Amino acid sequence: MSEDSGSILQLQPKATALSNVNLLIVADDPADVEAIAKTLKSAEINFTYDTISISKSANGNFVDKKYNAILYNHCLFPDYQISESPLEKLKWLCQLYQNTPLILITEVLGDETAVELIQSGIGGYILRHKIYKLPDVLKSTLVNFIIKKRKYSKQIELIQRQQEYIKKLEVENQNWKTQETARQEHISHLNHELRSPISSIMGFAGMLKEQFYGPLNPKQLQYVSAVLTVGKHLLDLVNNYLDLAKIEANKQTLELEKLTVEDVCQASLFIVSEKAREKQLELILKLGDKIDFCIADSVRLKQILVNLLSNGVKFTAKGSVTLQVDLKQDILYFAVIDTGMGISTANLEKLFQPFQQLTNHHEGTGLGLALSRKLAQLHGGDITVTSKIGEGSCFSLQIPRHIA
Repeated sequence: MSEDSGSILQLQPKATALSNVNLLIVADDPADVEAIAKTLKSAEINFTYDTISISKSANGNFVDKKYNAILYNHCLFPDYQISESPLEKLKWLCQLYQNTPLILITEVLGDETAVELIQSGIGGYILRHKIYKLPDVLKSTLVNFIIKKRKYSKQIELIQRQQEYIKKLEVENQNWKTQETARQEHISHLNHELRSPISSIMGFAGMLKEQFYGPLNPKQLQYVSAVLTVGKHLLDLVNNYLDLAKIEANKQTLELEKLTVEDVCQASLFIVSEKAREKQLELILKLGDKIDFCIADSVRLKQILVNLLSNGVKFTAKGSVTLQVDLKQDILYFAVIDTGMGISTANLEKLFQPFQQLTNHHEGTGLGLALSRKLAQLHGGDITVTSKIGEGSCFSLQIPRHIA
């Protein structure tokens, strides 16, 4: 007893009937098949079906066809299989038709058997004496199956998108690693190809200026001094760039030690004292109360202070440059205060960005300040600035007095 048709389920929200439902009825007794079909027809369900006996199902004699649902009519004690449980056959059916809901029609079962049957993967369950409820069970089973299928499809789609995104991230990460490797090679190349030759040029120019190999006339001395000045500027630029690159590549480490704060300040002021003297600027050191020791990298701390002091001297035409140190709640504040031209509000945002040219500062590349802030952050601190056009600027370095 079979009719072939397209097995397309159409669920209409306002309709009570199902259309084009293709079923597989598994039952031994033709009367049971007729009762099932009659019940479905009475509910105005438009369906087709194939039948197969329970005994033949074990041999795998299934119609090679897709079904919307399987109705399994289980007889509790068939004459030919008195003690056989339906579990194995149900599992086999569910495995063979993995994307097809199965509805079990049976007598009253024990609680344990009923639970096992439900756990085996059946989509619906109805007692034989309540066969009149089969249309409703069929409808709800098919609706629930479609909802689960849609949710599963969405989950699969989400997983696929996540996998694609992960692959994209992996590609980007690999590209970043490749670029980082190339960058490190570039830094090593700069270190060898730029810093070494510049140092050699400055060494030769220094020997000429000292006139180790004979006297130079005033013009020659002027040019040699210019070579030394330009060479030092270029070497500082290269060193700052390489240091910045090392910090950004997490290659820079600090050599922490116990330092005398006053000694570090005096040494930093001494380095810029010659330039300050040439511009007739007063260098002032002010130490607050209880300023004694700190834990920091001596070279890097001095590098920060010298950079801030050099900028103060460079952009101050007259007056003074003051280094003031205070201690507040175990934080050291090194304030470099100048009486220079000041910095506009628009330029304050550009200060710590490398290679930014400020409209009212026509020298420098910004590398020094960018590096100084990175070094301050390595110490667990930062650099802030306040300024007013025509009145000067204040660059403040804040670092913990004791760095772990």
